[in-house]
Amino acid sequence: MDEVFLILLGIAWAVGTPILAIVALVRTSRLSAQNDLLRADLAALQRQRAEGTALPPPFEVPAAEIVPPPAPPFELESPPEPVRQAEVAPASLPTPVPEPVEAGWEQRLGARAFLWVGAITLALAAVFLVRYSIEEGYLSPEVRVILAALFGFALIGGAEKMRARDERVAQALAAAGVASLYGALFAAVALYDMISKVAAGGGAAALTAFAIGLSLRHGILVASLAFVGGFVSPAIIGSDPPNTPVLFGYLLAIAAGTLGVIRLRGWWPLGWGVLGGSTIWTILWILSSAGGLHWVGLFLVAVAGLFVWTTWRRLGESENPPADVAALVWAALGLSGFLLVALIVQDGGRQSAGWLALAAHGAGVYLLGRWTPRFQYVAVLAPLLSIAALALWWGTTFGNLAGWDADRFAWTAILLGGFYAAGAFALLWNAARPGFWAALSVAAAFAHFLLCWYVLRGAATATPWGLISIGLAVPFLVGAERLARWRATMTGATEALGVMAAGVVFFIAAAIPLELRREWITVAYAIEFAAVAAIAARLDLLAMRRLCWPLLAVVVVRFVLNPEILKYPLGVTPIFNWLLWAYGISIAAFLVGLRFLRPTGDERLVRATEAAVALLAFVLATLQVRSVFQPGSMAAADAGFMERAFYVQAWGVFALVALWLARTRRDPVALWAWRASGALALATVLVVQVVLANPIFEKADVGRLPIANGLLLAYALPAAMAALARRWIDVEPNRHAALVVGAAASILAFAYVSLEVRHLFDPGFERAGFGAAGLELYTYSIVWLLFGVALLAVGFARGAAALRHAGMALVCVVVAKVFLIDMAGLQGLLRVFSFLGLGAALVGLGYAYRRFGFDEGQRTPS
Repeated sequence: MDEVFLILLGIAWAVGTPILAIVALVRTSRLSAQNDLLRADLAALQRQRAEGTALPPPFEVPAAEIVPPPAPPFELESPPEPVRQAEVAPASLPTPVPEPVEAGWEQRLGARAFLWVGAITLALAAVFLVRYSIEEGYLSPEVRVILAALFGFALIGGAEKMRARDERVAQALAAAGVASLYGALFAAVALYDMISKVAAGGGAAALTAFAIGLSLRHGILVASLAFVGGFVSPAIIGSDPPNTPVLFGYLLAIAAGTLGVIRLRGWWPLGWGVLGGSTIWTILWILSSAGGLHWVGLFLVAVAGLFVWTTWRRLGESENPPADVAALVWAALGLSGFLLVALIVQDGGRQSAGWLALAAHGAGVYLLGRWTPRFQYVAVLAPLLSIAALALWWGTTFGNLAGWDADRFAWTAILLGGFYAAGAFALLWNAARPGFWAALSVAAAFAHFLLCWYVLRGAATATPWGLISIGLAVPFLVGAERLARWRATMTGATEALGVMAAGVVFFIAAAIPLELRREWITVAYAIEFAAVAAIAARLDLLAMRRLCWPLLAVVVVRFVLNPEILKYPLGVTPIFNWLLWAYGISIAAFLVGLRFLRPTGDERLVRATEAAVALLAFVLATLQVRSVFQPGSMAAADAGFMERAFYVQAWGVFALVALWLARTRRDPVALWAWRASGALALATVLVVQVVLANPIFEKADVGRLPIANGLLLAYALPAAMAALARRWIDVEPNRHAALVVGAAASILAFAYVSLEVRHLFDPGFERAGFGAAGLELYTYSIVWLLFGVALLAVGFARGAAALRHAGMALVCVVVAKVFLIDMAGLQGLLRVFSFLGLGAALVGLGYAYRRFGFDEGQRTPS
């Protein structure tokens, strides 16, 4: 009896103490609310009193009515005044809005924390009571489970009674009751084996449905417990191995019920729990290697659809739903698709059910993106998941010949790629953005084709991939033709037409490297550039015209920055080799493209194409020189004297042509081409040919004939080109450029005449150093003096101060040479003639300066 009494006392304490605390808290919360109202009214009255004198009459009249005894004369007059004042006073009192009183730590602790702690205490009381009864052996297992269930129902009944008084208390009681019921169910199955697993599964489903319905009255906490209990139940009462259709049918029912409550109440955080629970169970199923893949695939597709159904009404409220709703939809679609890919990979791609589920998921994603503009870009998930599934399938079975079926892979890739490409094309008509769906159609087909080629290129070596690529371009060409008809009537048809035309370009561009040799691939891209530019200009398609940029970049990179072109076979014919045909055809294609691009007004693209033409022409000239001197080793790092001389001539001619175009057309591209090529030519001839590697320092075979030898090509012709450039350089805004070019022409001419003297006396440049004697030494003086006089004459004739100054400097050098070198190095008549000639020249120059003196104000020095 004592033990029974103690048990009853414990029950009374466990149940009564929280109930008394809850009742006290309820009364305290009511008193606190009334106190808050009184404070608000008092604050409003104090503000009105501070604003004016409208308050005294209402306070004086009640005092006159209550304190003095009523007198007859005032009985008739007193009632109207209170009525008027009573009517005025209420009108003035509601005007101020009472400031809300923030809940402090005491309110939060007393009205909230105590409440939830009390609910948890109730649940723990039931647990401890059952445990005590088990330890002492007072109650049988059946009685324990029944008492726990009754206790849960009692708490839920108490919650229903308290709901009208305090919703928070009712929510806490209902949550504790639901937890007690789940505890009773789990104990009956897992601890005591009181009921079968089938009955337990039905009981769990019924209890979860009951708890979900109860949450509609008692809030999100009860719904959370119902969701957790429902998803945990299979782990406690399930079988091993799992019964796949029963398990995922039950999970689908739980997910549908929870999402239905979310749809009604807007409890979006619960959606993440449903998504997490579905993901965990799917991963556990994959790890268990159980059968029934089609049931799991159906479950994932259904869950994705349920999430869309749950948020559909909220999505329809505005074009921009809340971020939490949008994130939930994106996560549900992405995670369910990823799990479908995991199913296919785990299965090795053998069962068609996995691929069908993935296709159904993709179709649903397409439809959502088409009819919900806010989620238009979610449609990209469909082809991405398909590509991921195919790539992972191949990657996981690569090398395992027993598990790899190339034909099945090819057919699966073709069907999925065609399905997504055709679906996107069908959905573009009258869509919000037809261009997006056209791009998705092109991208889906192109990506699946490239993946199929990459995977099967080794297994199907005889497959004509280039012809297949061109064949795939045909449907997009037909689609572009259809869009051209609707261009004037359908919004966005122009953008979609451009994308479809770009798709045709993509497939043709892919066919080029698959069918052509390496050097002709670039030529084909250049021709495609011209075709794209022509079509884009004729149809006024901006999207297609933008494709000219990558085609232009490909040609320039492959023909300018690609060192492999030096290893391509040249052929047997000099000049007329593949360089001429490949670069020439590419330049011609770019010029044709320019003809169509200039009317479009796309200045940046036009300038870029002109720069590409100039760059290709420059590289062609350089490589042709290289092919003449190094036909068998174009990649060699060395270059001889005459090869460098021809480089200078080729670059100089190119610079002159560019300068002439800049003068006649005012073309900025031509101006920069002149600057770059001219600077390179001058740097090479002055630094390398004159200073570092002239024939004196580096032995070179320039021929035995005087004048008509390699020196003429290496120095005289560059000097003439520099002089010509000096005459055309008025287009150059930088005035220092004229001075540099003129000085370069003079230096090159001086180097030429000096080296010709050396070549006259030493044709093979056998003698080392600058040493000279006798007649050669005298010849230098005569030639330099004549060259200086010529510079002075030209300077006088053209009014060019720079030339006069250069001539005077050279004459001074000759004077110094005659007195310092010739006087000691020459003998006999040569010394006499040296001084005689110098003296006569100096007298003549003095006479010329006096006779042909010039006025600085009448001439313009250059």
